[in-house]
Amino acid sequence: MYFTSEYADVQLWKEKNKVLLTWKKEAKYDNYRKPATAALELLREHNFDFVIDARKGFEDEKEDVEWGFSFLLPEIAKTGCKTVWFIMTQVNEDTIGDEMDMWTAEFMKYFAVKKVDSPEKVGD
Repeated sequence: MYFTSEYADVQLWKEKNKVLLTWKKEAKYDNYRKPATAALELLREHNFDFVIDARKGFEDEKEDVEWGFSFLLPEIAKTGCKTVWFIMTQVNEDTIGDEMDMWTAEFMKYFAVKKVDSPEKVGD
């Protein structure tokens, strides 16, 4: 494990050449930005794609969205990341679907985006 907190885990998923960010529960401000920044650090070190496990997803704070759009995504775009994978279930798609659509649209400015409902479906 590269980074762990009560809010999220960040790790190299070596067998798939991915950086995996797994959200555990709602996170705001530093509790949101620290794991995201840890994922960015790994993406800078490795020429990997990015997987966000949002099965325990949540609504973001406005300030965190602004930080993500203005800093995080442009910085990830400077790494070797080409594809971002979202792992979501139908249940959380129904509850945070609008939020994920907003993030997907922004991610698509920089990356190919794929959505799957289980880690096993994350491909190359």
